[in-house]
Amino acid sequence: MSTTPVMSTTARSNGTPGSFWASRREASLNWLALGLLLAAWNASGNNDAAANARRRPDALRGYPYVSVRAAHRSAALNR
Repeated sequence: MSTTPVMSTTARSNGTPGSFWASRREASLNWLALGLLLAAWNASGNNDAAANARRRPDALRGYPYVSVRAAHRSAALNR
């Protein structure tokens, strides 16, 4: 009966013990860094859509929130 030696998955990747888990840890940290970068980018105040948005009509400037219906109604009255 012949038996072949079984290599563990850690020794199979680069031939050094522990390199399998080290590479997985590095990949996980890279994904974490990308997620933090995207979160910081989304939280920054540089929104092109907000800069290009039209101003509120004068009749609705005093309200902190304006519904779409009120904005359309105000636009229709100003025509």
